[in-house]
Parts: sequence; C-alpha cells; structure tokens
Amino acid sequence: MDSWTSTAGLIELTALYAHAAANPQVVTDADFVQQVTGTFWGTNCWCFVEQSFAIVAPACALRPHLARELIAHPIEAMIAGGLDDENAVIAQGIALAHKRAPYVELTPAGRRWLLEQWPGLESVAIDVFREKRRELLP
Repeated sequence: MDSWTSTAGLIELTALYAHAAANPQVVTDADFVQQVTGTFWGTNCWCFVEQSFAIVAPACALRPHLARELIAHPIEAMIAGGLDDENAVIAQGIALAHKRAPYVELTPAGRRWLLEQWPGLESVAIDVFREKRRELLP
C-alpha cells in the first residue's frame, strides 16, 4: 500500500504527504501539523494510539524536525490509556509496526519510520512522556 484508499481524511492526507514531499517549501510547518492532526477522529485511547501513530509516522518521515510535536499525540493517549512506564513508549510504536491488523493501516513510509527512526527517538519520547504525564496527572 503506497497510500490510504479509504476514509476521506486519510485519502486527503495521502495527497498532502505527496504534495509536501514533492514541494516541501509550499506547505508551511504550521499548516502541515494542522492538516495532519486535523485528520484524527474520536475513538478509545488505545485505538487512538494506533491511529495517531499511523497518521504521524509518515509526517515525521517527511519532516523529522516536527517529530517531537507530532509524537506527543500518541504518547498522550498512551498515558490516558494507563501506560505508566516511560521506557515502554518506544515499544508501543515498534509493536504497531509489526501488528498484523492495526486499527489504521500503516503506510510503507510510516512503518519504515516506526522501525528505523522511532527507536532513535527514545530520549525525546521519554521527555515528551514526562511532560504529558505532568500535564495530565496532578
């Protein structure tokens, strides 16, 4: 699968990713993040972890400098879903990359990012986890 073929928001996001890859200077970072996160839909915490990873992983591959901001979404959902071990955050993304039937199918670029780049962001993920945990839990 090179792109998503179902759900209007995901189809539009596929077009955004293609456009941003071909013309990176045309889409500002602010517009990029807004369009990426605007694709999210309501669901339970753990389905949202999968959904948001599937959506932000290709975005992080295209714009690595936005990864810290984008990964905050699945990490926040992990905390809301009860994850209390900051050292388990990276494992969640890797497990999704290996999952046979995820809630939202991963693009090849997203799967590749989760397997190759995500593990290298462990310290960033832990920092984000700690920040989000302070925000969410008194």
